[in-house]
Amino acid sequence: MSGMRVFALLAVLASSVAFASEPDLSAFASLPADPAPSEIVRGTHYWISNEDSLDLFRDAVKDKGGIYVGVGTDQNYLLGAWARAEVLVLLDFDQAVVDLHRVYRVLFRAAETPEDFLRLWRLESRAEVRRLIEEGYPDKKERVPVLRAYGVARWAVERRLKRVVAQMGKASLPCFLVDEAEYAHIRRLYQEDKVFMVRGDLTAQRSVSAVGRAVAQAGKKVGVLYLSNAEQYFPYDAQYRRNIRELALDEHSVVVRTSGQRGITHLKGSYYHYNTQSGPSFLAWLADAKTRSVLAMLRYAPDTDKVHGLSRLDIGPDEAREAVKQKLLAKRQVKKAKGLSRPVHGEAVP
Repeated sequence: MSGMRVFALLAVLASSVAFASEPDLSAFASLPADPAPSEIVRGTHYWISNEDSLDLFRDAVKDKGGIYVGVGTDQNYLLGAWARAEVLVLLDFDQAVVDLHRVYRVLFRAAETPEDFLRLWRLESRAEVRRLIEEGYPDKKERVPVLRAYGVARWAVERRLKRVVAQMGKASLPCFLVDEAEYAHIRRLYQEDKVFMVRGDLTAQRSVSAVGRAVAQAGKKVGVLYLSNAEQYFPYDAQYRRNIRELALDEHSVVVRTSGQRGITHLKGSYYHYNTQSGPSFLAWLADAKTRSVLAMLRYAPDTDKVHGLSRLDIGPDEAREAVKQKLLAKRQVKKAKGLSRPVHGEAVP
């Protein structure tokens, strides 16, 4: 056999091995949308995140890999790059948010550098971006809402991205808007069609369940589940519990969320409490009938020693409740001991 034929055969074999090792992502490409909600929260489209301390999540998500599942907009690119996610699944029950991700899609593909990406969000780039959207979405039915999302949200996104650059610079952390490697990771996912966006409701029957099946079909695991503060708006009902179970979180998975509810600590000067949780811990709490809401769970999540308003929860409900019980008993014993040590009236203090 000639050297040329051997080389060609080896090339075919190498290509076959590479193809065989690629995960089957076909199910992600056909994720079903959930029905549109009757109303959105406060009647407002949340074009940008107002979580200004996402740097607190960096250590928890760093290099998690696997499938990244998240709600919201710009925060997913920051977290997904840190996680080095293999696939991004971007869910939101507001179709306008999904349409905005479609704007991000054409801009990530068009801009080779983070500097160029930021330039495209500026006012003077409007004509160029509209042309990119028209080229990227030749179907008018798809193109029109994407253009609408861009037209309404552009100024807010530009301002938000500048703020993220400043925040991550202050925290001395790499950011997809500045760091070449971080940006290249997200851009490559878009170029390779490994970013999937869908109108998905965490509490509905279609999308999240379908994501779980797609993850299983791909032979992958969810590395990061980012819930933002969505959970504060609904109870932990049977459907939500079932949806999360179908994502098959494991000991390598991390859940990251915020909450603006009263009754838990908030980061100083912030609307939010920041929480990270292991996959097994979240599943254990969801299996507990007494856990009817995220607040009922976060009350047992102790703040880290490092930051007031940042908690980590890696244990289940029984262990967490027992720990709180023992802590209260210890406080009572200390208080009782102090009371006994006080001198009675007229007694000399040694």
